[in-house]
Amino acid sequence: MKTISIANGKSVRNRINSLRIFINSRLHITLLALHDDQYRCNGGLGFSTQAPQCELTFALADRAFISDSRRTPSTVEELERLQLIVQTEQRKLCFDHSLAISISGNLRPHAGFGSGTAITLACLEALHILNGSEISPTELVAASGRGGTSGVGIHSYFSGGYVFDLGRKVDDSVFSPSHLNGSKPAPLLLDQGQMPDWEFGICMPAAIAHKTQAEERDFFRRTCPLPADKVYETVYHSLFGLYAALREADRAAFCAALKAVQNCAWKLAERREYGEALMEIEQAIYASGAQAVGMSSLGPSLFFLADDVNSIVTAMRLSRQDCEWLVTRPDNRGREIVYG
Repeated sequence: MKTISIANGKSVRNRINSLRIFINSRLHITLLALHDDQYRCNGGLGFSTQAPQCELTFALADRAFISDSRRTPSTVEELERLQLIVQTEQRKLCFDHSLAISISGNLRPHAGFGSGTAITLACLEALHILNGSEISPTELVAASGRGGTSGVGIHSYFSGGYVFDLGRKVDDSVFSPSHLNGSKPAPLLLDQGQMPDWEFGICMPAAIAHKTQAEERDFFRRTCPLPADKVYETVYHSLFGLYAALREADRAAFCAALKAVQNCAWKLAERREYGEALMEIEQAIYASGAQAVGMSSLGPSLFFLADDVNSIVTAMRLSRQDCEWLVTRPDNRGREIVYG
């Protein structure tokens, strides 16, 4: 058995019949430019963590088939769309074989972890590998149709770490979530680097329903465009606060900026979508000793930093059994491919 991480999508491979790809979660702190602007729209900042994680097993098959054994699996419709993406790529490139795909692990869909992007990229990458084809990360992202709104997931998939992107040039399209922007150019990457080795707590509320794609679209419609001054506030705390803190491994400054971003217009609107139920969990985490709590993407999952994350997670597992609690650290490697 051989485990490798591929950073540039180029390697010499012998023909194999099966493989596994382990993908990690990404935490998306905030989108940035969601106002009427002459330059760029969207943009964002986020980073990859070791948990929750997903394992995908692939084998050559005559036709695409997908099984999802996660406790919270993708819907039938979502699996059918993924199957169609794999089939389309196979036919376009005249590959001899398709894939039998098995999904497992604790990486939940629609919980703010970027599972849809990572799973799609993994399936397409496995399709190419098992058919003896080479494909670059840029080509893989284009084939996936992902990353039209945020570049965090498409970049962290390959090499982990933090990602700061500047979105894409404005056009005449409306603001919308990533699943509607597959035909858009990939966001412009400003910087990607190693995350400091900080410990994070993860909270996945089981009793709070995630947002459907229709609800996500409605949220963007109701909320955007934001006033320009509200966007400038978010950009300030993200650039001079969060990004600078990551570059200097300054955890105290990162916590201060993370708390500030939660009360900026876009993030505050996302958090308010869940009402008091989410706010109560957030306050309970703070009461247990957390220094900063953030919501990843459109949630409802939360992440937090503290001097002793383990003690908080232990206490919260007893007091808030309606949530799943994890302790994790940043992932600075990206997906892992296991042959054999």
